Amino acid sequence: MNIAEQLEKLRATRGELEKQLNTVVQKSMGEGRSMNTGEQEEFDSVKDQIKAIDGDIERFEHLLEIQAKSAVPVSTIIKAHGSATANGEGRTLEPAQLKTVDKTDAGIGFARMARCLAVSHVHHQSPLEVARAIYPNDERLHGIIQEKAAVPAASTGNATWAGNLITDGGVAFADFVEWLRPRSLLGQVSDRLRNLPFDTPVLVQGSAGTAKWVKEGAAKPLTKWSYTRAKLTPLKVAAIAAATKETMMRATPAADALLRDELGRAVNQTIDTQFIDPDAAAVTDEAPASILNGVPATTVPAGSDPDSIRAGAAALMNAIAGSNLSLAGSFWAMSERTAIALSLMTNPLGASEFPGINFTGGTFLGLPAFVSAFVPDDEDGAVIALIKGDEIFLGDEGGLQVSMSDQASLVMDDAPTMNSTTPTAQQVVSLWQTNSVAFLVERFINWQRRRAQAVAWARVNWGSGSVPSSS
Repeated sequence: MNIAEQLEKLRATRGELEKQLNTVVQKSMGEGRSMNTGEQEEFDSVKDQIKAIDGDIERFEHLLEIQAKSAVPVSTIIKAHGSATANGEGRTLEPAQLKTVDKTDAGIGFARMARCLAVSHVHHQSPLEVARAIYPNDERLHGIIQEKAAVPAASTGNATWAGNLITDGGVAFADFVEWLRPRSLLGQVSDRLRNLPFDTPVLVQGSAGTAKWVKEGAAKPLTKWSYTRAKLTPLKVAAIAAATKETMMRATPAADALLRDELGRAVNQTIDTQFIDPDAAAVTDEAPASILNGVPATTVPAGSDPDSIRAGAAALMNAIAGSNLSLAGSFWAMSERTAIALSLMTNPLGASEFPGINFTGGTFLGLPAFVSAFVPDDEDGAVIALIKGDEIFLGDEGGLQVSMSDQASLVMDDAPTMNSTTPTAQQVVSLWQTNSVAFLVERFINWQRRRAQAVAWARVNWGSGSVPSSS
């Protein structure tokens, strides 16, 4: 087969792939729906194959141009341009070989890694063998697993197996952290806070100095201000997700997404609730206080009409501005219900009362707004907070510790009371007996206000009875 024939073969293959791409799209369009997960993966895979073929076509067309200009044997041209398939005179190119490479959504790489560890433990195979069988086209996953020892139960806290997964080999785990960020309030605002390394001492100002006007010849006054020294120690957020082995062994994308989503929800709920709930107090050596805890609520109008809402927002903004702090770098944190109510409110002309905000956030009265399902919103009202980001210290290395077991016994409770120093009788469930597997995820994070004036918050009812105007 010469270059021209190979080029024709590539073009024909490309044509078939274009038809396949169109078939995938037409199926979902014909049923009046969006593409499902399997169709999306097939579409992306075919698209990548077309892109690879386009590159081959361009290279072969270039070779034909060279051949036409030089009028020398094809084998000589190929050899001169570094082809590995033409080492001798008269040898022609081999048929095109197309490689399919999986492209996964954020966080799915982590779920696939965990699943391969679980299945390998069940069937007594190496994780790499399992990965190649279940995900034959996920070369990134193969590469991560191939560098690790085949140990049934692995932990990134164990330097003999996966201690370095958080760094160079931890693409899947870093991928999971990045997937978590936009789905949690703290993840959305973390780049607006003042990030600090753990165990680094900082000064927190308690009171400010004062100065006075002094007339000529009079004594100048002394002043003082107070500081306290503080540091962010690494505190731990942990979650255990249990699943049946049948679920983990079922070769569908849904199983991967299920593991990722369940772990993500558990971690996000704990972090966001502790970060923004005014009632979340500090627990020594266990959990940081909410950034709102200990700060008195600002008094705002009780109404839910636009004028009352503006007056309430102004009270919160003035609470920070009145403390000699600039509003620059400040942002709102609110519940989804509050954001929905604000986005639906219209004036008598039908225009939005608060343009720029929707149920996912946006801007509210000129400042960024971030939404979380875990901002308190109950019969006492919804919390809305104005936070000056650069006055909040955040320690977050972004790493995860992950371990897996199908031999442990678990207390199937979201608030277990036992501990290692004072054991108490608890009913446990055997993972081995119930044919289950559990994954433990731990994340180290901490935060602290620099000063109380860095936040202002209130309980509001802006989402209650605030119906968009219709006239």
